[in-house]
Amino acid sequence: MAAADSPYTSYTDTAAQKKVITDVISLIDPSDAPLIERLGGLDGAAGKFRFSAWPGTNPTWLEDSLPALEALLKTATIASDATTATVSDATLFQPGHIILVDSQTYWVSAANVTTNALTISSLGGTTASHATNATIYIIGLARLEGDDSDPVGMTTRATGSNYTQIWHGEVNVSRSTAMLAQWGIDNEFDYQASKVVPNLMRLIEKQLFANVSPAAGSASTPRVMGALTAYISSNATTGQTMTKASFDGAVKLAYADGGAGPWIAPMSPSNFAKVRGFYENSSFLVIQQADPVMGMPPVTIIRTPFGDVEPVLDRWASDSFINIIDPKNAGMVTFSPFTQEMLAKTGDSLEGEVVGEFSFCCRQNQSHAVLTSVS
Repeated sequence: MAAADSPYTSYTDTAAQKKVITDVISLIDPSDAPLIERLGGLDGAAGKFRFSAWPGTNPTWLEDSLPALEALLKTATIASDATTATVSDATLFQPGHIILVDSQTYWVSAANVTTNALTISSLGGTTASHATNATIYIIGLARLEGDDSDPVGMTTRATGSNYTQIWHGEVNVSRSTAMLAQWGIDNEFDYQASKVVPNLMRLIEKQLFANVSPAAGSASTPRVMGALTAYISSNATTGQTMTKASFDGAVKLAYADGGAGPWIAPMSPSNFAKVRGFYENSSFLVIQQADPVMGMPPVTIIRTPFGDVEPVLDRWASDSFINIIDPKNAGMVTFSPFTQEMLAKTGDSLEGEVVGEFSFCCRQNQSHAVLTSVS
């Protein structure tokens, strides 16, 4: 066939061809903040903590506790028929208390807070000698009829606090770009501004899992929001070679210390898989014959003997620890919500910023737990 008879193809002259382009912009980078969402969002603590005279840059909360029910034996080894014992803190005791040392019970007839000495008499149990630093548990109270009132140690209220922290992102779009018609967006400046908040949200979430302590700041240093590690430390147990027993053990610590649950446990993908592995066996597997989907369903609740825990899959969580959080006692608080503001024009561009100020609040350390050294 002669060249003149060749068809005019899409390859012949491309200069005038219109480009085929999507009218949708795809963005896959993760920006979720599962822990913040599960704690009620960026202002979830406002209703839980009921701050007065808000706003402030140093949110502070009050905490109280009941008197301790245990102390330590500080006398050198005492015999099973001992009538006196020195303890670490006699203000916890009053005449009438029934105490347990090892497997032997005693009745307290007097408590000297000056010398930390108790006058005791055996009530029974397994009699034995008791070594220094043995734990003394207060297990009951039997007062003498008609006896005068006796003082007992009182607890004092404590405070906890954190600092608000400022998050900021600039938006800068040239005048020419702002004027161009573009596929996928109506306004370049608004589009760029809309990307700032998701980026900042993931930074807030990531910081919650970092080893960051609260700092008041100054004219030359920023206020810094303390993270989970600054507030959850009491009920710590190693999760090395994590098993169901170690996970349950951490929940047990929080329960024994007064926690009531239900708890949430933000977990990295690796740790979520480990926890899911606890249940991928015949003891827990339930199969519906009509279900065409194979595999284990997502674990939504971990039912331990000490309370329920909701695992929260969080891509930002650390692989090295798992926090078990009582959501009633934790949350974010907003000093100033994310706000988009235009800045003074100084050149051939549109300039603006997105800025917000927030803090993390976490009270009653003993109501939470943490698994450390997870592997």
